[in-house]
Amino acid sequence: MKKETIIFLHGIVGNKNTFKREMDVLQERYQCISYDIYDLRGVMPSLDVFIEQLYQIFVKYSIRQAHICALSFGSIIAQAFACTYPQMVSSMTFVGGYCCRVRSPFNERLTRLVEQKSQYEHQVWLAKYAKMLNPNCSFIREDSESIFYKYALQVDPDGLEKSIRLQLEFDSKAALLRLHMPVLWVMGEYDELYKSTLIEMKKWLPHVHYEEIKNAGHVAHIHEHEQFMALFESFLTGYYFQTGLAGNKVKYVENPTSA
Repeated sequence: MKKETIIFLHGIVGNKNTFKREMDVLQERYQCISYDIYDLRGVMPSLDVFIEQLYQIFVKYSIRQAHICALSFGSIIAQAFACTYPQMVSSMTFVGGYCCRVRSPFNERLTRLVEQKSQYEHQVWLAKYAKMLNPNCSFIREDSESIFYKYALQVDPDGLEKSIRLQLEFDSKAALLRLHMPVLWVMGEYDELYKSTLIEMKKWLPHVHYEEIKNAGHVAHIHEHEQFMALFESFLTGYYFQTGLAGNKVKYVENPTSA
């Protein structure tokens, strides 16, 4: 019997090892595939380019349908792909996913940073970006600013800026209204900034299954691996729906604190 496939997408920075621990656990039961989204062979990022890149993964491995698991910015690529090729997506799981072009502290800060881009050298601007969009509150013992900055410096400056601007262009509401496959949306308890974008999400995606992971921040699957895997594996097998785990109400923070 052929294994089902899970394709993993990393965030706006990072690499294909973002879900390595999860892939190691699942590889005996699933065909697990990840890739670097900036491996574009000199082509500038755009939504169409990211969609085509993911489509070519399906072609390369002769995949007819797959589950997609995405971190943060990767959820945007997954949503856009699912709108374009809905028949190829079995389900989607988002970790630290967020909605673009909605009123929220996240999108307000992002807009301000993009408007200021021309005023600073690239490295100085990246440092400001890392600080203003640091997703984790003080409860998370992780230097998120330094981690983001380190990996951001490894991305072509023009390519990274294109991806960042894409977040101001992508219409999350329009995309989510078109999706009908099962969606598991996982957020860390302390991922306050990104949760601020989800207030209207349930209206656009009524069948979403939202879960918050205790003691976790933006990369909830890393902060609390066991909690995440319990949810993810149950979701993949359908056991999630049979046990009453599904259907948790979304919990929002009214005024996210600055990280």
